[in-house]
Amino acid sequence: MTLRSMAELLMVIAITARSASAITIEQHPTYQSCSATPSTCTSLRIDAQQLTGSLPSELASLTMLTYMSLHNNQLMSTIPSQLGMLTNLGWIYLWNNQLTGTIPSELGYLTRLSDMSTWENQLTGTIPSNLATLTLLTRMHHGRNRLTGTLPSEFAALTGVTDMLLCNNTGLCGDVPAGVPLHARSPWCPTATLGTQLGSACPSSSPTEPDSSPTSEPGEQPLKENWFRKRDVAREKAFPQKRSWERKRAKADAN
Repeated sequence: MTLRSMAELLMVIAITARSASAITIEQHPTYQSCSATPSTCTSLRIDAQQLTGSLPSELASLTMLTYMSLHNNQLMSTIPSQLGMLTNLGWIYLWNNQLTGTIPSELGYLTRLSDMSTWENQLTGTIPSNLATLTLLTRMHHGRNRLTGTLPSEFAALTGVTDMLLCNNTGLCGDVPAGVPLHARSPWCPTATLGTQLGSACPSSSPTEPDSSPTSEPGEQPLKENWFRKRDVAREKAFPQKRSWERKRAKADAN
């Protein structure tokens, strides 16, 4: 066996082993243990476990959770709005997955949150303005997504935030409202707005449609003349004698 074929074989074995170990959140023993005793489960930490599938809405039943960390997995769903029911949460880490959809506005109900991170997913849409109600926040990481729109002026109320990462969201644009704490303390994001259009005017949402209304531009007159010509031909066919008399009258007038 050559070195190349051996390397390829080892790669296949590694991929097969990885696929075999990939499970959903519901299949993980930590989640199963927590869901079996929701009244006493305060922490759900399943990091870098190759989790696949979706974030189940049943997470909302773990109402005593204060800590949720599911980062560095392969979760590929939207963020359930039901997570807004976990009002005891102080930390929620969903970074480095493949989550899609928008950031649910219901996360604004988590008024005890200190840290939240959706860093490096595929989230779209605007940042909900009611996240400004999370006045205990010290860190807010939404960088490396596909977020668009302007930064809510209400974020000026987040005076306790010392680390707000919004970088590498090319669709974020517009003026930065006064008082918004755009502080960045991460080596991956040296400035909070790097890779965005914040501070610049937002592009027009749709291109200007060409004016299709009738005009008196050249070309209109030939169309009218053509219409009159067709009308006269039709009249001549309908009233041949009258048309012949009109020609004779016109010839006599000319003489």
